[in-house]
Amino acid sequence: MLNFFFRNVLFFLFYFCVCVNAQNNYKYHYEVVKMDSTFDERADLTMETYLLQLKQEKDKKMDRVIGSSKETLTTFAPQSPLSNLLVDMLFEGGNDYLLSKKMKPADLALLNFGGIRAALPQGKITVGDIYQISPFDNTMAFVFVKGRELKKVFEGFTEKRNAPLANVQVTYENGKLLSYTISGTPLVDERIYTIVTINFLAVGGDEFLSQAYFESILYLDMPVRDVFINEIRKRTAQGIEIESKIDDRVKILSAP
Repeated sequence: MLNFFFRNVLFFLFYFCVCVNAQNNYKYHYEVVKMDSTFDERADLTMETYLLQLKQEKDKKMDRVIGSSKETLTTFAPQSPLSNLLVDMLFEGGNDYLLSKKMKPADLALLNFGGIRAALPQGKITVGDIYQISPFDNTMAFVFVKGRELKKVFEGFTEKRNAPLANVQVTYENGKLLSYTISGTPLVDERIYTIVTINFLAVGGDEFLSQAYFESILYLDMPVRDVFINEIRKRTAQGIEIESKIDDRVKILSAP
């Protein structure tokens, strides 16, 4: 019993001495570093050259002209010249892909106003302009959904809460959705419709599609901004100047 007691006492004394010694031998050092322009005096020339090279490559890509806009295009709900242009280009780009895969054409396209972050200036259109308009890395997606589920999407729209749409006609009255058609035709409950959209919306972003049950989803590793760039280049190659306007895809009836 005494041996056990002495062993514990000796162990405690040894542990205490080690800890005290470690604390006494540990030295602290600190200095105040000002986060200002004085760092430029000690710039790493290798890193500075590398960053300059990256900036030059970036500027060369961003300044590349891909077309010309007839006028400045802005965006606003429930429809606008720029949002109509972008969702129409998404619709065309989506159909180009489906055609290349020998699949049936899409029925409509859906974007969100929140993803459009800048106006398209009049005159030359550069790659950088499209990056400013669409800065997020959203990619193209196809949602396949039955008509009865697609109705839930439309019924969630109001005059103030809606989305850019292509190949769709909607009518609002007193702020509420009155009617909607796809290519001028009412929805059929059991028919499967193809929506060209972006991955952000397909996974429930902005909750436009969150209430609908999908038959399937096809995600492409294609940034939506690349779709816009390709469509502008295609129109430019055909001698078409970029333009867009408000049309009859959205109608707002005044209160009686």
